[in-house]
Amino acid sequence: MSAEARSEAPAAVVSHEQLTRLRMTLGRLGRVLRQQTDDGLSYALISLLLTIYRLQPVTPGELALSENVSPPSVTRSLSRLLDLGMVVREQDPADGRASLVSLTAAGLAERENLLRTREVWLSEHLRRLSHDEIEALLTALPALERLCDPELETDR
Repeated sequence: MSAEARSEAPAAVVSHEQLTRLRMTLGRLGRVLRQQTDDGLSYALISLLLTIYRLQPVTPGELALSENVSPPSVTRSLSRLLDLGMVVREQDPADGRASLVSLTAAGLAERENLLRTREVWLSEHLRRLSHDEIEALLTALPALERLCDPELETDR
C-alpha cells in the first residue's frame, strides 16, 4: 500500500467521532491501569523503570530517545530511582565516558509488583465482559500493538 493510500485509508473508514472515542477510551484505560499502583512512583518513574527493564543495560541517552523526553529529565528521574535503590549505574566497558543503567533486585521486584497489580485489576474487569467482547478485544490486539509501533512513524 502506498504512503498516500495509507494516509487516506483511516479517514475513509473511521469517522472523526470514532477516532475521538478510540483515543479517549485508550487514554482512559491507560490512566485507570496506572492508577492501580499506589506506590508513590510518578508515571514518569514507572515508565522509565519499565523501559530500563526492556532495554537493559541501557545508556541514559537511549532512555531519553525511547521515552521521548529530554536528557536532563531522564537524569533527574534516574537520580530518584538510584536514591530508591531500584537502579544501578555502571561505567560502559565499551565507552568509559558513558554509563549503563540496569535494574537492581528492588527495581525488578517493583516491576513485578506493578505488572501483577495491573493484571489483577484487568482480569477482574474482563470478567464483566461477555465471551464475544473478550474475543473482539483479543482480535484487536495486533492492530493496537501496531499502533504503538514506533516503526509506523517511518512508514509515511
